[in-house]
Amino acid sequence: MSNEDIEARTAQSAARNDAKYHRLRQGYANNGVPVRDEQYWEWMEKLYFKRVRLSAGIDFDKYDDVEVEMLGGKGDEEAVGSFQELCQKFELPEGLVANLERCKYAKPTPVQKYSMPAVLSGSDVMVSAQTGSGKTAAFMTPIIATVLGAGEQPLEAGAARPKALILAPTRELCQQLATEAKRLCHRTFIRITSIYGGAPQGPQLEELAEGGHIVIGTPGRLNDFLQRGLLSMKDVQFLAVDEADRMLDMGFEPQIRSIIDESGMPEPGLEGEGRRTMMFSATFPQEMQDMALDFLHPSYLWIGVGRVGEMVSSVDQRFEDLSFGDKQQTLIRIIQAEAKDDGSEMKTIVFANTKRMVDGVTNYLRMSGMKAAPIHGGLTQTQRDGAISALKTGRVSVLVATDVAARGLDIPGVDHVVNFDMPQNAEDYTHRIGRTGRIGNKGVATTFVTGNDTGVKSIVQSLKKAQQADDKIEIPDWLVEKVYS
Repeated sequence: MSNEDIEARTAQSAARNDAKYHRLRQGYANNGVPVRDEQYWEWMEKLYFKRVRLSAGIDFDKYDDVEVEMLGGKGDEEAVGSFQELCQKFELPEGLVANLERCKYAKPTPVQKYSMPAVLSGSDVMVSAQTGSGKTAAFMTPIIATVLGAGEQPLEAGAARPKALILAPTRELCQQLATEAKRLCHRTFIRITSIYGGAPQGPQLEELAEGGHIVIGTPGRLNDFLQRGLLSMKDVQFLAVDEADRMLDMGFEPQIRSIIDESGMPEPGLEGEGRRTMMFSATFPQEMQDMALDFLHPSYLWIGVGRVGEMVSSVDQRFEDLSFGDKQQTLIRIIQAEAKDDGSEMKTIVFANTKRMVDGVTNYLRMSGMKAAPIHGGLTQTQRDGAISALKTGRVSVLVATDVAARGLDIPGVDHVVNFDMPQNAEDYTHRIGRTGRIGNKGVATTFVTGNDTGVKSIVQSLKKAQQADDKIEIPDWLVEKVYS
């Protein structure tokens, strides 16, 4: 099939999807959206709240000792000590308060205790914090409180006009954010829509037709829907950009700027005038600073939790010298040697640098009698979702992944991360090991070091910086010698 034929088929498919969306949207505008009955809500309750989420880890109280830096702002932003205080101080809607309780949110992390009240009081925020620090609830809570507070508006035909837009770099992160949003919007009128590539457009457009009050999406497909007239940014009151540094790394800056600057989105404002913006990033390179100046109100509040790009201190970082050893046999030994206090298998994520290596390691683990599943960009969305679900539910104990899983995935209770292949730089190392030790819980990270790793120098340098702030971080002498010998 020629490129012209493929383009023609793609255009025809888009036209059919667009026509179906507009038919559905017109029907809902005339007759109302489908009613969600009690049976639906009971089913959703089981789906979203059947497991107790991690609200506090064994080291949770140590978050009180984490250094928090604040610069700029309006000058009246004050932190809160609990979710109860937040709810009372800002008179959050009853539905949201009930869902915060269902989620077992009680004591906020530093990201949450500083950014939530700042945004609810009318400030834009730029937050730099390590992965696994509770960023999702930090921006979801103010967004949902404001959308609920404005009340339900009649649905109109034509392009969906969301009240809030959340940008994320990957489909996995979009899915995770949507799940958290649906928990916090349980039994409310808010309809959540996820928009991302690598999946059929039809179901996403059906969701969008029903409301699309809060849209969560990746820049590529969002831009496509905007250009086709399926979405309008004219009513956006809230913009949240999650994992902003990752989106820059992936080359999404032109699409992000197009979505924010060229789609009619309101300009940044304060206290209800214009758009409120929240940007979250684990690191803060110069490009990120430029974006912050362009997208946030000039009086935005900078919140730095710990040191920018800091390595996760709740993770026991270990290194294995495999200059002359067998990586596969060492992997088996290390996984088998680690066990939980009750003797059960640890949930483990093993990182490799290529899709081919991920498949090879997965097959080796399976032949060795271990339950393992792969996840990388060469798999279908259904296969990737299945692998994540298998690790979450315990059907497998090991997930073997490329860096597609290094960010955005919130898999509760990951005990151990193994860098089978060393990452290319310190930033990727930080994000990989951040899959464990989340929300104050303890974790273990083991990194294999061979004789030709390009990322070892930057990782050791970052370890030395982190060691200055936390003397519990140990760096093996042999590892330092590899860099400076």
